[in-house]
Amino acid sequence: MRNLLLITGASSGVGLSLAEYLSGKYEVIAVARRRDRMQGALANRSQVTVRQADLSQPEDVEELIRWLKSEFGHIPYVINNAGVNIRNAIDVLSPDQMNRCMMVNALAPLAILRGLLPEMKAKNFGRVINVTSGAPLNCFPEYAAYSASKGALNAVTVTCAKECASLNIRINLMSPGPVRTEMAPHATMDPSACHPTVDYLLGLDEQGPTGRFFWLGYEIPLFPNLEGIDWMGGKADERFKRVLEVAQ
Repeated sequence: MRNLLLITGASSGVGLSLAEYLSGKYEVIAVARRRDRMQGALANRSQVTVRQADLSQPEDVEELIRWLKSEFGHIPYVINNAGVNIRNAIDVLSPDQMNRCMMVNALAPLAILRGLLPEMKAKNFGRVINVTSGAPLNCFPEYAAYSASKGALNAVTVTCAKECASLNIRINLMSPGPVRTEMAPHATMDPSACHPTVDYLLGLDEQGPTGRFFWLGYEIPLFPNLEGIDWMGGKADERFKRVLEVAQ
């Protein structure tokens, strides 16, 4: 099995940092909209193949997937890192802005998973990191598009992990933390702060966690403790505050 690793959003920030760092351990397929920037930054990395694709464009995503499958077949390691953040209050957020965030942050990773999972299943091996954020857990003002898209990515990741739980395929979420990128130029940490967490997730064994959320070496719970709720019965125990009586 070739040690192939796909990294999207590899022209700057976390993606470029990971392409540089991991190119000594993996055959990296670096994908981003800005091909020239990738080629310049990664020119001396013989283990890196550069591919241009604008993940906001569905036709680019489909063409990328066709190329990946025909050129490489089984790609055992994937880091869906590409992201976009469009800030706007709800009452001025346009459908186009929301659609762009959803396409890059959630639908493109979903399409890549859909395209590459059959070979992972056939070979019974895959390690996937979907790069997310704490934003959907905090829902900051003016971050509706970003938070919603990352929330969708979280749901897709956990669902896919459950579907593949019986296989040697581990699919997890990682937030890189407050690292300096073009989206966060004043953040306090270098993008390399996430490298140890990435190493951990790419190196998981067959019994390793899947469908989980990791941040700077911590595992963070995605969901509240819902023990005590009978969803189908329409009942919850005394841990949950009752605000009105509902006829059963």
